[in-house]
Amino acid sequence: MRNQEYILKKASALIDKKNYKETKSVLLELIKEVKNIKIDARTYYLLYLAFDGLKEVKSAKKYLEKCLKINNTNHIALNNLANLYLKEGNTIKAEKFYLESLENKNDYLIAIINIAIFYQSTGKLSEAKKFYLKAIELAPKRLSIYFNLSRIDKNFMSEEKIKYIADLIKNKKIELIDIAYGLFLLAEHERKKNFFIKEMDYLEKAHQHVFNEKLSKNNQTLNYWQNIIPKKYDKFSFINENTKNQLINFSPIFIIGLPRSGSTMVEAILSSGGTTVENLGETNIINGAVVITHNELQKEENTIIDLNLVNNTVLKSMKDRNFLNSKSKIFTDKSLENFFYVEIILKIFPKAKFIHTFRNIEDNIFAIFQQSLSKLSWTHSIENILKYADNYLKIIAYFIKKYPEKILSLELKELTNNPREISKKLYSFSNLKWNEKVLDYYSRKDLLISTASNIQIRSNIQKYDHEKYRPYKEFLKKFSHKYPWINKD
Repeated sequence: MRNQEYILKKASALIDKKNYKETKSVLLELIKEVKNIKIDARTYYLLYLAFDGLKEVKSAKKYLEKCLKINNTNHIALNNLANLYLKEGNTIKAEKFYLESLENKNDYLIAIINIAIFYQSTGKLSEAKKFYLKAIELAPKRLSIYFNLSRIDKNFMSEEKIKYIADLIKNKKIELIDIAYGLFLLAEHERKKNFFIKEMDYLEKAHQHVFNEKLSKNNQTLNYWQNIIPKKYDKFSFINENTKNQLINFSPIFIIGLPRSGSTMVEAILSSGGTTVENLGETNIINGAVVITHNELQKEENTIIDLNLVNNTVLKSMKDRNFLNSKSKIFTDKSLENFFYVEIILKIFPKAKFIHTFRNIEDNIFAIFQQSLSKLSWTHSIENILKYADNYLKIIAYFIKKYPEKILSLELKELTNNPREISKKLYSFSNLKWNEKVLDYYSRKDLLISTASNIQIRSNIQKYDHEKYRPYKEFLKKFSHKYPWINKD
């Protein structure tokens, strides 16, 4: 038998290199070899890291639980198990293990921040505030915590705290990402005073810091969304269409559009009528499957999609993440970029329907720019947002014309002005039975909202100011020749 300690060191080194596939192979082989010998917690934890890296949530959870059976006081493992349960939407288990992690180490900052974000996402704002304040005590220069807390408590950012943040940024005594969050806070402070030029200056600097944090990756993803996929959405050809499709009987509802267009509200409304609709949030399953199975899409002009390959990848991903609810074949997916993949989705899910959420486009652009949507590379400059929006407008118009019976366009303004009427229209289109309690979605205790709208969504539907962009219109003028849809008034 091979030296067990040597193999574990090798597995650790592979994890450090993010070589999760080989790590998995090495450790599973080790377990076979030593099946009559007691496996230690470290082996199971490394296997968890490997499966988690491969985004195989079900297996990751299995090995992490095995690890905790051996050592149930490991605060890091307990926190990570909570994260896995949260990915599955199991809020009860997630809360349980976050709290157990902190019982074993009450100053474990990562778990403190995680449970604060968890409580914010589930609408328990007083609990969230308590943990955010504790996190600030432990890490007073971690400005991302200040940013999150300011979403909950509008009075939290006093003049004294603003000065403290400005001094930290000036002296560059904090991490790059915290400088970015500090600049977002300064921008909001200027916006409250109606100093819009200063606000935009801070926002531009903040977004540049976020983009620079992962420069290479951001450049790669930016190129994909801005240049590659927009050239291919209407040129896909398909092979292996007639292979048995295990997803054919599902009736998913894909919510598509731009961020900050009312998609989170629509998602909450759809899952609040008493009908079994599984709310999956932003899964990224379709994009993940397309990119994984067709790497050439990122490099070449090849537009041939092997549907059997994509179908199997989507099915495996749904199983791994425990997204297949036995009670219903209906689920929502609000990965907004799915508007690029409408045709692919309809090949995989022929019963799928799409809710296209939209709002005043200029208003939408600035609503995006005022948020820290750090994972979306194209959101970090006005110019890139405009280019993405231009692609979106062209592509969504193409698919609406091609599949009018499959896509319902829903304007945020109409939804907030006539919530009952528009919600009934939404239910009718989705073939769901209407229930009056739909409009009370904001009072649901089981509602998990992890997007930037998680605070807004906790209140009754209110009429929004749909021309918030007016103070910023001068910033768009220099782009109006390039994008004729920009309002020149």
